[in-house]
Amino acid sequence: MIGFAFDYLSTASLLAFAPTCSLADELGVPIEWLPVPGSVRPTSGGPTPNDESVSERHSRVRAEYVAMDVARYARWRGIEINRDANGVDSALACAGGLWADRHGVARAYHQHVLTGFWAGRLDIEDGATVKSVLNELGAPGFDDQGFEGALAAYKASVEDRGVHTLPSYLVEEQVFVGRAHLPMIRWLLQGRDGSGPL
Repeated sequence: MIGFAFDYLSTASLLAFAPTCSLADELGVPIEWLPVPGSVRPTSGGPTPNDESVSERHSRVRAEYVAMDVARYARWRGIEINRDANGVDSALACAGGLWADRHGVARAYHQHVLTGFWAGRLDIEDGATVKSVLNELGAPGFDDQGFEGALAAYKASVEDRGVHTLPSYLVEEQVFVGRAHLPMIRWLLQGRDGSGPL
């Protein structure tokens, strides 16, 4: 079993999705889907470069590098990224993901929502849109109202398992942050044969 904790608003989760599915398919192991809503990023641009503190400048430069890195990998893999996630709340989409899991269509739902959102084709904050996706995939009856309490409890239960950064993997009661750990996860699930990818 590969536990995959992710957020639709995370480009790192977007890039990790296909390799995670490929590894699970190759090894014949199930994925425990763990959609977790992250913090809503502010829409304001923040201070201008002339007004930045040293810490703010470092944060901006790191964010710019990460964005360039994501764009490079997305381009190589043919993934569309036509928007950002500023000001977007993924809670409704995550609740929809839990509903999809109950109906056996989680993988298709997550793929549809991740790719559709980042391509700029899907409004994940719109209840009618989320319900339409679920209906098309064979998971009707989703209630887009009043899910906040159950979702908060679910998120807390995932965090209690040691997940605080997304995407993360839970394998054999260990937590691995980021898709860079997929070779280690492969090694663990194949019985620790050899010295491992260290």
